[in-house]
Amino acid sequence: MMSILRQIFETLRDYYAAKPDYPWWSENPFEVILGAVLVQGSAWKSVEKVLADFRAGGLSDFQKIAQQTDEQLATLIRPVGFHTKKAERLKAVATLILERSDGDLDRYFVRDADVIRQELLSISGIGHSTVDNILLYAGQVPVYIVDTLTTQVLMRHGIADLLANEWQIQELIHRELTPDEEPYGATLFQQMQKLLVRLGRDFCDPLSPNCSDCPLNRYLPEGGVRGLLSVPQATLPAKTAATSQKPVKKTTKTPPQKSNETERKKAASPAKTTAATPQKPVEPSAQPAELPPDLNETERKIVEAIGESPMPIDDVVTAVQLPVHIVRATIAILQMKKLVRQIEGNQVRRSET
Repeated sequence: MMSILRQIFETLRDYYAAKPDYPWWSENPFEVILGAVLVQGSAWKSVEKVLADFRAGGLSDFQKIAQQTDEQLATLIRPVGFHTKKAERLKAVATLILERSDGDLDRYFVRDADVIRQELLSISGIGHSTVDNILLYAGQVPVYIVDTLTTQVLMRHGIADLLANEWQIQELIHRELTPDEEPYGATLFQQMQKLLVRLGRDFCDPLSPNCSDCPLNRYLPEGGVRGLLSVPQATLPAKTAATSQKPVKKTTKTPPQKSNETERKKAASPAKTTAATPQKPVEPSAQPAELPPDLNETERKIVEAIGESPMPIDDVVTAVQLPVHIVRATIAILQMKKLVRQIEGNQVRRSET
């Protein structure tokens, strides 16, 4: 019997077959690797401009990249943002590939995928998503890239558990969508990711999905979108702000409300202590320590960047170097996971009483 993921793949392939496509990754493995590094926290349009400049300037292999000074490279890639750090990463990747295979990508990718993964991950600023992009699109290694849109679609349809992490979802996809079925190998995972990204942009908005017109509507669990992913847009920021602000407001207001003069004097010094207290709740870096099992790499980055205080979305994008739509979608999923934990906790408490 055809697995649910295979059914979803076939449905989306049929649905989008007659619809105009949009540009995806380059077919040139060299440009795929450059693009995977440059696109972090940037729009693909800016990356395309830089790649076109590289072509025009004759920077068409790793040897030429490695020969550039950090300053020269940073100037060339300025349009993508974070150009100083990305210049260092590009040179490190180019140097690594030259050391391992003299710049021959066929020789580089013929080796064990886990060895390649560890080598690339050892470069500062290169994370699992970037490595998976390089493996899948440059090396044609059948490894699925678990992005936020994939996670969102699978959780909403009850295919992935609401608290599943990136590795569990990847394992599920590798098991249920085997690349020995047509279209074979890496091509299957490339097409699946492309289809899910299109679906996410067209229908599966992180905060207000259009389920009625979605081609995957019939695969929704009974009762519609699963879990709390359909929370209205206005609710999420309001809730986040309310939760982090409440403790501060309560503690600062309590002392002045006492009518007794003596009590007021006593409250004067605690009031100062209380004003400092909000700093401690902001600290619970104990909380992030408890969460990693439930978080994928992107979610962990965003949690660490935001901490406990509300933060403008632009600041988060700058801190984590990810596109704004990915940051928004991830924040929605994080909020959903938090609510799920609260609900499960309430269920436990009710069963104990």
